This record gives sequence, structure tokens and C-alpha cells, in this order.
Amino acid sequence: MDLGQTATILHKPDVVPAMEAIRIASYHRRDFDLAVVRTHPCDHDQIRSALLPPRHATTSTLGRLDILPTELVHGICLRLDIRSLFRFRQVNRRGQQIVRATRLYQAVIDHALEALCVILRTNTASWFTLSDLFEVLCTKECQFCGAFGGFLFLPSFARCCFTCIREDNLPGVLPLSILKHRIKPRSGRRPGSIPTVRTLPGIYAMDETPRKRRIAVVLRDAVNPLGLSDHCDNPRVQRSTSTTLLPYMVTTALPYFDRGSGAVQRGVSCSGCQIALEKALDASRVGSAACAWRDKVYSHDGFRDHFRDCQEARRLWELSGQGLSIVNVSEFVRRGGYFKKRDVVMSFNGR
Repeated sequence: MDLGQTATILHKPDVVPAMEAIRIASYHRRDFDLAVVRTHPCDHDQIRSALLPPRHATTSTLGRLDILPTELVHGICLRLDIRSLFRFRQVNRRGQQIVRATRLYQAVIDHALEALCVILRTNTASWFTLSDLFEVLCTKECQFCGAFGGFLFLPSFARCCFTCIREDNLPGVLPLSILKHRIKPRSGRRPGSIPTVRTLPGIYAMDETPRKRRIAVVLRDAVNPLGLSDHCDNPRVQRSTSTTLLPYMVTTALPYFDRGSGAVQRGVSCSGCQIALEKALDASRVGSAACAWRDKVYSHDGFRDHFRDCQEARRLWELSGQGLSIVNVSEFVRRGGYFKKRDVVMSFNGR
């Protein structure tokens, strides 16, 4: 095959190398990650070093647990909720070694550290196990719509996408403070028996709304099974439950880990669709469909399929010399969305 035939083949969208197409014609929507609950990135290195195994051999023991086979102790660790697991880890160096050697632990520390920090700080660690977190880490699709999901819905540990967060397609949540208005007389139930998320101070949603006060949030579906009333006549309470910020305040970014290949995906959006949107804006003929295509997030396989049909994405590939150089893209693509930077608003007590 001569060079001319090779060049002709490379021009065909169905034979463009998938990872090269992703490198040239896609970007990650960083602004979506900044719109939900998160911790300060400077904390990650310190936390990661604290979770690493002890460097030196240890003579400490687990006391009576040492009579059990190590494999059985590891199995027990996987059945502990995350908060109890980390308390066990703090017993001594031997506890640290056992937890560090537990299956799934390394993958969670490597790929879900931010989510783990959020889980611990929002008090949801008492309701789920390390196995629960690993399973959702290895889940690709949004549980509610089937699209690529780059986020974790904390109240139920469900994979979700940003579209479902923004369009309020997630299960309903409400402030724990209103449960006192819903508890039926003699129900014998207490709000503390319901899984809750303690939100973190921060800046939420795409309109960058600051929330400096922590609140406790529960699933609306948890109300009926616990014998609580669905009805509340207090107008102030009704207004508080309709806030649009709550879905953002109970979700956090979570990449997808392919346990087969070991690859990690955060989701990509199409640079070509952003170009198409900007052209439509210049022509004063932009519609909601163009915005929806621009905001769509794909897995790597999903983007490969989209690339075949996106004229502007294929044009970027051609302008790059079939992947030999990086083409100029819009400022929106370069900064990964709307926000160049978003500081974490967090008081000392909120940390």
C-alpha cells in the first residue's frame, strides 16, 4: 500500500484511531465537576499519604483476631461500613497493614480518593461499605438514564450523570430538619435512624451559588417506610424542599474504572459540538438541541460512535493533520467549560 492510499484511509472517520480522535476532538467538562460537592485538592496528597501502608515492619497484633486466618479478616473488613473500616485501621500498624492489603482498597485509593474524602466528610461512610464504593466505581452508566455517568449520588450510592443532576431527575431529597413536621404521633421513629448526608459548605450549580452552612439531607423515599407523614402544611418548609441546589449538594464527581483493562475514564465532551454551537450563535440560529449536544458527556466508546457522525469533530481531525498536531480550539474548550477556577468555600468547622 503506497502513501497515497494510506492517507485516503486515514481520512475515513471509521478508521481514525479512537484514542487519537479523543485527544484531538474532545475535552473534559471540568466545570461540571466544580458544580457539585468536593473537597480542596490540596488535601488529597496529605490524605493519600495517611492512607498508605506503614513503611516498616511491625510487631503489633490484632489481639484475639490473630487466631483467624488473614483471608477471613480481609473478608470481615469488606463487610464493615467505611467509617468502621477506617476506625479499625486506626487501631495500630497491623490494622493498617490488614486494611491496606484488603482487596479493592488500592483501587479505591488510586481512583476514588476525592469521592472517599467527600463520603467521610458528609457522614455517609456509616451506611456503605468499601465493596459498595468499588462496585459503583466500576459502573459506567447513569442508573437513571443510561448515559455515561461521571458522578456519585451520595444518599443511595448510585452512579449518575450531570444531566440528571441539572434536570432534577435524581430521587427526591429533602432537609432532615423538616422531618419533625412529618413524624406521625407514636411512630416510634427518630430522624437519626434514617441515612443522611451532611452537606459541605461550597459553591454549587452552574450559576455558582455559595452555601456556607451545612445541612442534613435525606432521601424523600425514606420517609414513607419509616412511618412518616408525606404531608406538611408549613409553607416555609415547602419552600425549603423545592431548592434547586440540593441535587448538587448530595452528588460528587467519580471517574469510571474499567476493572478489565485498568483504564480510568472521567467522561469527555465533543469539541466539534462546541464549534457548531458557536457558529449557530454567530448566525443567530442557536437552538436547545445545539446546547444539548454541546453538554453531552461520553464514554470513550460513546465518543468514538459520535465522532463518526459529527462533521465539526472530523474537521478538527483533518485540521490536525490526522492527529499530528493540536489545533486551536475555543476558550470554552481550553478551560473545560464555563469556569476557569472555582474556590472551595469552607470554614474550619466545615472541614
